[in-house]
Amino acid sequence: MKILSLILKIIETLIVCIWGVAVGVFFPVCIMAVGAEIVPEDVAARTDIMVIWLVTAAFFILAAAMIFMKYYRIAAVMSVVGLVGVLVVDSMFAELYRYTAESTGPDDLYLPLIFATLLDIFILVIEERAKFAKLFEAKKKKEDEKAPSILGDD
Repeated sequence: MKILSLILKIIETLIVCIWGVAVGVFFPVCIMAVGAEIVPEDVAARTDIMVIWLVTAAFFILAAAMIFMKYYRIAAVMSVVGLVGVLVVDSMFAELYRYTAESTGPDDLYLPLIFATLLDIFILVIEERAKFAKLFEAKKKKEDEKAPSILGDD
């Protein structure tokens, strides 16, 4: 299981490095800085999408850092919050490109972060499997306890 956990951490780091740092920070900053020279004017005018995209990328970057500090639960929660941000960015771009038939926006630049969320959850389950087993064991013991009698028999 340690090898599987290590492999998942490496894959998650690569995903976050590419789509979280390189794409999630570089593209929105370039679009906000240069603007209409590289993207259509309606996209360059929507800095709200770019800010949400940057914040979403920051959540994934911080989640990756939390994994390396062995705070798996915090990383999973941050990834889920980042997933919500990805879905918000996707819906904002879908609305922006609603009348454009040839494009739906830069979906391939931020949607791969969904896989980072799944990997963070898998890493949490793998690393915390002993705690989950204890939790289920305690629940099973509680279910197996003798129920109190209404008749008062011991």
